[in-house]
Amino acid sequence: MMWKRKTLKNKAKGILKQKYWRVIAVCFFLAFVAGEYSNTLTLVQSYNSSKVEEAVETNRKTNKKTNSEVVNELLNQGEPPDVSQSKYTEGVFAYIFNNVTQSGSFLFGILNVFNQAIFHDSVGVSIVLGIGMLILGLYWIFVQNVLKVAGCRFFLESSSYPDTPASRLLFLVRVRKVCNTAGAMFRTALYQWLWDLTIIGGFVKEYSYRMVPYILAENPSVSGRKAIALSRKMMKGHKWRAFLLDLSYFPWVLLNLLTGGLLNIFFLNPYRTAANAELYLELRRQAQEKDLPGSEYLADQYLAGPPPFTVEQETPPTEYPSHLFLIPERERRQWIQVDWRRSYSLGNLILLFFTFSLIGWLWEVSLHLSTDGFVNRGVLHGPWLPIYGTGGVLILVLLQKVREKPWVTFCLTIVICGVVEYFTAWYLEVTKGTKWWDYSGYLLNLDGRICAEGLLVFGIGGMAIIYLGAPLFDELYKKIPKKLKWILCAVLIVVFAVDAAYSSAHPNTGKGITDYGRKTAEYEQVCRIEENGSGRMQPLNYGEKEGLAPRAASKKRASGSA
Repeated sequence: MMWKRKTLKNKAKGILKQKYWRVIAVCFFLAFVAGEYSNTLTLVQSYNSSKVEEAVETNRKTNKKTNSEVVNELLNQGEPPDVSQSKYTEGVFAYIFNNVTQSGSFLFGILNVFNQAIFHDSVGVSIVLGIGMLILGLYWIFVQNVLKVAGCRFFLESSSYPDTPASRLLFLVRVRKVCNTAGAMFRTALYQWLWDLTIIGGFVKEYSYRMVPYILAENPSVSGRKAIALSRKMMKGHKWRAFLLDLSYFPWVLLNLLTGGLLNIFFLNPYRTAANAELYLELRRQAQEKDLPGSEYLADQYLAGPPPFTVEQETPPTEYPSHLFLIPERERRQWIQVDWRRSYSLGNLILLFFTFSLIGWLWEVSLHLSTDGFVNRGVLHGPWLPIYGTGGVLILVLLQKVREKPWVTFCLTIVICGVVEYFTAWYLEVTKGTKWWDYSGYLLNLDGRICAEGLLVFGIGGMAIIYLGAPLFDELYKKIPKKLKWILCAVLIVVFAVDAAYSSAHPNTGKGITDYGRKTAEYEQVCRIEENGSGRMQPLNYGEKEGLAPRAASKKRASGSA
């Protein structure tokens, strides 16, 4: 029985209706990370992949520059970005941002950062370019191709299991078949490329090999040669109909042009992919019925439908039974056993507040040891930064109900810490008339009070607190006798209150603490004096004149200094 396009499309629409946003998210992830759906990211791409070809073509026409000079221009000749023309001059993010925007490529921008920071520009541009090409090649083989197969698996399972999680994209890692899958996909791509040289043959073979990633998604133990052979047999007599299936999307393609690519993201990509998965399931069924040579590799008996369920279960499984997969999954390793779901007593929360405040103080002081020596960070005079303690306790208390969702916890941690840091900075500026930290030169900063780089550190630190640090400290504090614990809490609170009262009238200020305004003014004055031959202002390198140039990211980092 010949399959019908309408039937496949109706099933594909059913998949979209069941879990629309999850499917959209998976497709967008595959587009962004695996390079699928090549036209999807036209709205967000900042890198023009034809930049190298354009530069080489310009060189060929003008014949005024050597190839090495063209590559030098492409990678900005290994020079640091001209930060005098950029408002972002501080922090790791700003340094990467300037390199990436000037080189036009995220990968080569990152390589340029490493070349400057680690090798001091001693690595030649040709070597940097070669390393970049090698990384791109390995990424294509072991990430893009493997994720393409994993995406096929997600849609195959989604046909029969409405609650298929996006985490199924990692199933090849769990069954330890990444290398075999990568090799099979590489062989397929190589054959396709050779056939593309014949033009017509390449068009035909594109349909002959269409089922290869789906075969690997069902059975990742199959070799590339066998998967190609089986795909050719499955597609025999169906290539023309598959072409008509692709052609039937043409009106949607035209409509997508009118939406600026939005229709691709929110409908067409998942729709076509789901239909292709349904096509594979239909051809798979026919191959098993006809007992085609190689059909024995289509051995996942639960892929096209759930296993029998007992009366006690009431409803069939809504997720694929991964424990019944023909290849056993690798057991997840448990590194540290801690109960992060726990609640914290008031006494332990008080001790945790002072613990996090002390850790924050030690962190801030350590950042300045190599350049300024010992600098007592913060408004208070004692060895604590209460902004760290406040943020740590707040995320433990407010985020208790969402700890089961790490990504939600991470995002909310950033929000909470960002609010605490921003309003603490605002309060100190209003009441004390000075700044204890300033992110004005950092990428994505808000009024110099918070920045993306600092918030990312807070998010990572907050996750470490919630899932590791706080539970371990809580276990330690539970061993302290109750009476002794409350005496310790009372002493700490009294000493802290005295310090806060004294610091309110006599805040901790001085070099390396609140001298950001002076440094900025002197730095701008030096920039105006020291100009290069072209007449542009040339900022000093960090550390070139002590106390005049702004601190590097690790030196100037002073978040939570309250």
